Amino acid sequence: MKIVMAAAECAPFVKAGGLADVMGALPKALVEIGCEVTVVLPKYSLIPQEYQKEFTLGEEVEVPFKGQNHRCRTFSYELKGVDYIFVENDAYYDRDLIYRQPDDHTRFAFFSRAVLAVVENQRAQTDILHLHDWHTALIPFLMKKDPRYAAMNSSIKTILTIHNLQFQGNSPKSVLTEEYEMDGAYYEDGTAEWKGYFNILKTGILFADQVTTVSPTYREEILTARYGEGLETLLQQKGESLVGILNGLDTEFYNPATDLVIEMEYDETSMEGKAVNKRAVQKRFNLPVRGDIPLLAIVSRLTKQKGMDVLQELLPKLLKERDVQFILLGSGDEEVAQLFKNLAAEFPEKAAVYIGFDEDLAHLLYAGADLFLMPSHFEPCGLSQLISMRYGTVPVANKTGGLKDTVVEYDTAAKTGNGFLSDFSANESFEAALERALALYQNPEHWEIIKRNGMQRDSSWKRAAEIYAEAYNAIAER
Repeated sequence: MKIVMAAAECAPFVKAGGLADVMGALPKALVEIGCEVTVVLPKYSLIPQEYQKEFTLGEEVEVPFKGQNHRCRTFSYELKGVDYIFVENDAYYDRDLIYRQPDDHTRFAFFSRAVLAVVENQRAQTDILHLHDWHTALIPFLMKKDPRYAAMNSSIKTILTIHNLQFQGNSPKSVLTEEYEMDGAYYEDGTAEWKGYFNILKTGILFADQVTTVSPTYREEILTARYGEGLETLLQQKGESLVGILNGLDTEFYNPATDLVIEMEYDETSMEGKAVNKRAVQKRFNLPVRGDIPLLAIVSRLTKQKGMDVLQELLPKLLKERDVQFILLGSGDEEVAQLFKNLAAEFPEKAAVYIGFDEDLAHLLYAGADLFLMPSHFEPCGLSQLISMRYGTVPVANKTGGLKDTVVEYDTAAKTGNGFLSDFSANESFEAALERALALYQNPEHWEIIKRNGMQRDSSWKRAAEIYAEAYNAIAER
């Protein structure tokens, strides 16, 4: 089975969020079970030179865009059995950021056409075209409705994965007609229109042969008005062709036994290193070095989705009344960031904040913290809870999406479970879940069991890759 994937970001080359982690791990897992995988990406100037200097110049591709044919160089690179193709266009991809550019719709419209140009060059070797999020979601529509791709459409099936339904690529009608060069009638008849916008993700959902999302619970949630972001009726119509496949974790990259950026490696059979990492975290953030005090951490985008409002309400009281420490690593909403800075200033002996992102520091926090907080209002899958458990850090999470699928409430009688869960109700508030965790932290016997339960959980990509392979085979045979 020959798979071509396309996405806006991919670890280790360029990363803004969880999509990059998935794109860095899933193709490798598919190769390990016998698939051939090519990943197509923009050639961002942000890609580290250590990779770019190893790129090989490939074939030029001719990209039809805005009434002209643009000849673009491509570059290839192989990593762990996966072939990567990078499409060059400095006018669009020589930027300081992957996203949040005023011409993002133009940049990814061009990339969508470029992906099709790359696939056209190797059509005979491609069975499945796997697209990710709105940036490439219009490709199934282009394949089925643009006659230039008729031959490709007859031989290649498409699958679209929704990593976060909140981001739909809403744009003016002119983006459909001018950037994608498609007939405005598709907007007028409602095919591509939604609430006065050209909705790229909605259009992709309509035309993809298969739609997946990143956890079974999130799949069920987005069929409801609460989580469906206005597209729940459309998603309900997809029926069995909408599948929830739980993300895995790159267990080679996230492995406390071999992680060279943490203070000391360890595993579930020898946990002394975790205490060493805790001391290193406390020193790094100028907090009192104490092994007896519970260290709470969060690594997150600073957005309402991630439950920052919950923490802003909970933490001042917690830090005032309880003997705990708290550290935040994240970036996002500047107003939210300032509130956490104020909290650290008010409780300098108990709280610390790092605004921004540092991959090595994130690993150290996962390794050194006792508790990891995830009060997300919704979470399609979430990787942080998987990483924290891998490092023996106990998650306290809201019961939504992939958090519900991966975090299991600890049972003191059966000694099963790997964390603590909330549903924001009066009986199961996030504060109550955290209180249960802090109470058990005082019981070393139970606490060691919880940590080891999390570390022993199989979070690898192997099972997810097998389910994707089954989906590829199913749509290829239709």
